[in-house]
Amino acid sequence: MKAWFISDIHLKGLNERNGNVLLRFLISLRDQKNPATHLFLLGDIFDFWVGDHEYYFSKFLPIIEVLLDLKNHGIKVIYVEGNHDVHVKDFWSRHGIEAFVEDRYFDLGPWKIRVSHGDLINPQDTKYVKYRNFIRHEIMEKVAQWLPAKQLNVLGDWASQLSRKKSSVRRRNSELELKNLIHEYAKKSYEEKPYNFFISGHMHFRDEWSFRVGEHQPVSINLGSWFEKPTALYLDSSGYSWLEL
Repeated sequence: MKAWFISDIHLKGLNERNGNVLLRFLISLRDQKNPATHLFLLGDIFDFWVGDHEYYFSKFLPIIEVLLDLKNHGIKVIYVEGNHDVHVKDFWSRHGIEAFVEDRYFDLGPWKIRVSHGDLINPQDTKYVKYRNFIRHEIMEKVAQWLPAKQLNVLGDWASQLSRKKSSVRRRNSELELKNLIHEYAKKSYEEKPYNFFISGHMHFRDEWSFRVGEHQPVSINLGSWFEKPTALYLDSSGYSWLEL
């Protein structure tokens, strides 16, 4: 078992530096330069992608092609929707890649892991919770499929810029508070169902924290974002490590 985890790249286009970095990383997995059995994409890989539109398929075609190559080479690819890539489950499922929205558990080698985008870690962000319930409503999913993708993209770029300005300030001012929220969510998740590793994204800062429950010591890992430094988390039967890309 050799599993990789990435999240929160917020890729706008393939000409960006991180677009090239992501493509090289995926090719390294396909060619087994970085051996892999699993690849977990934990949301917000793309800065805006809504619905199953041909527009996004064409826009990010080289990356999609390599992801499908990974699947065809026997690597298990799992996609978790974020808050910037919404209603994409049907697209990835149609191409044979497992996709879902809520937290999921996986057995990987000796480990039990829980993966999450992490956008529900902060229940105090009631405005976001209301927005999430609205945008993920089945009616909005149908609307997203009906509206032209280019029009959605214009609206999405505007919303992303506005959201990023607010959230970056909030994260700078309350990183310790947000870390505590991650830790509380990790503990509550363990009470629901024990795991060895809880791996999430969304918060845009890297955080590693372990806690003891009897004889067990589960670990919570937040992947951070690629805004400052592209990194990937690697997990095998001996434990985890980070790869700077």
